[in-house]
Amino acid sequence: MPVVTTVMPCRFQLYRHRDASGVSGTGVVAWGTVYPNGKVSLAWCGPRPSVNVYESLADVTAIHGHDGHTQVIMCDELPHPIRADALRLGCVC
Repeated sequence: MPVVTTVMPCRFQLYRHRDASGVSGTGVVAWGTVYPNGKVSLAWCGPRPSVNVYESLADVTAIHGHDGHTQVIMCDELPHPIRADALRLGCVC
């Protein structure tokens, strides 16, 4: 039986204003997707690209936020429950 959903995943970019570690650089350092269940995939840019999966946007910002020097910038509109969490985390929606 097929699964039917009307909510699509939402895209975002991880934008780093300052690179304290000297590893990722500045600007868009990764592209991400927020899925309807709240899970997040993150595809890193650069010479050693990789893809990681996280439980939530909160986990992404806690791990990769670099004390506010990295920002999640949404490309698509998030559904209400996830949007409220994203705004609380300082994401640009």
